[in-house]
Amino acid sequence: MEKVETRGRKPKDTVVRERKITIKVSEEEMERMEKLAEYMEIPKTVAVRNMALFGLEEAEAMRRLGILSISKGLVKTSDWLEKIMKAKAIKKEK
Repeated sequence: MEKVETRGRKPKDTVVRERKITIKVSEEEMERMEKLAEYMEIPKTVAVRNMALFGLEEAEAMRRLGILSISKGLVKTSDWLEKIMKAKAIKKEK
């Protein structure tokens, strides 16, 4: 099969992206993102968006598998145990 050569600009994403998110990262994290974008030869904003969307897809997969529910339960249990330990420490001080 013969490769068809195209001319002109690549088509834009079909998804309209008009919402913005501002985040804070450490200097080390910024350097890591910049190095990755440079290695991939894409703009830093595209690399960061791709990382965020990949993380979103992973989190949604974990939710479907029930992993996020388990994690949420562990955090609540940990908080509950911490409150009990603090209450016991206060009783010992008295």
